[in-house]
Amino acid sequence: MKLSEIAQTLGLERLGMDADVSRVAPLEQARSGDLSFVNDSKWLNKPNAASAWVVRKQLASNLLDRPCLVSDHPALDAARAGLLLGMTPFGMDPGIHPQAIIHPGARLGARVSIGAGACIGDGCLIGDDCLIHAGAVIHRGTVMGARCVVQANAVIGADGFGYEFVQGRHIKIPHFGTVTIGDDVEIGACTTIDRARFGATTIGDGTKIDNLVQIAHNCQIGKNCIIVGQVGISGSCHIKDFAVLAGQVGVVPHVTIGQGARIAASTGVAEDVPDGATWSGWWGQNHRDNKIQIVMMRKLPELLKKIRAIIDREEVRSPDVSK
Repeated sequence: MKLSEIAQTLGLERLGMDADVSRVAPLEQARSGDLSFVNDSKWLNKPNAASAWVVRKQLASNLLDRPCLVSDHPALDAARAGLLLGMTPFGMDPGIHPQAIIHPGARLGARVSIGAGACIGDGCLIGDDCLIHAGAVIHRGTVMGARCVVQANAVIGADGFGYEFVQGRHIKIPHFGTVTIGDDVEIGACTTIDRARFGATTIGDGTKIDNLVQIAHNCQIGKNCIIVGQVGISGSCHIKDFAVLAGQVGVVPHVTIGQGARIAASTGVAEDVPDGATWSGWWGQNHRDNKIQIVMMRKLPELLKKIRAIIDREEVRSPDVSK
């Protein structure tokens, strides 16, 4: 397909000469006939054989006469181009697989697709156009909005981790609540979302949850949040709208993370985070303060050498006459 045809169909500006492209490939693997995309200027000078690029406007001037499409969202528009080129995205066959297990008391919306071995419990309500991949388990009473995606082996609505230590042993606390999930939510493979002890664990509209995430009982996750792989959120936390939790973030119970807050990878959050704040470190704190402390810690070995040198000079000047 001609690059000019893709530009016209997707409504993108085309710069440089026209080119023939047949697939989309990552820049480091691209060959002649490929369309690739660039989000960052650091890739501009790396060797590549792509016939054309999808780039941001501010980078296009660095490409001289190279054929390119100008986009505000290069990765997204590269994927849209891939569809035009006939590439097949990951997915599954529509409809209910014969090996799926659906309780008679569950209610499914229109055009729901459920993969092999998935299990939908009694009283579940699954909205229109949802996609439940193979092996996912959605336990009793879970309510899910429209256009949600649940990846393979996710578990929604299992008991929360709740025990009381009584007379030398851990007594399990029954969980009576449910899980409520909004529209356009994605839940990654092997992610677990526990049901509430009472009431509901909630996930807001548009939130995207990566693989291997744990969300404990009674958490309230807002709208359009991003929660990246290996995050662990303890019970009764409130993550407000548009918050971003990077990989391996850990959150202690009963913490509120403010609207639009950003938590850096591997941060431990042990107290409330203000709206719009950026935190990092273990335990978590304001990102700027954490960076200053890291710089200071890296300087400690050199500082220690200087202190030892000062002590040695003082000992030479003032020998211990008592010896």
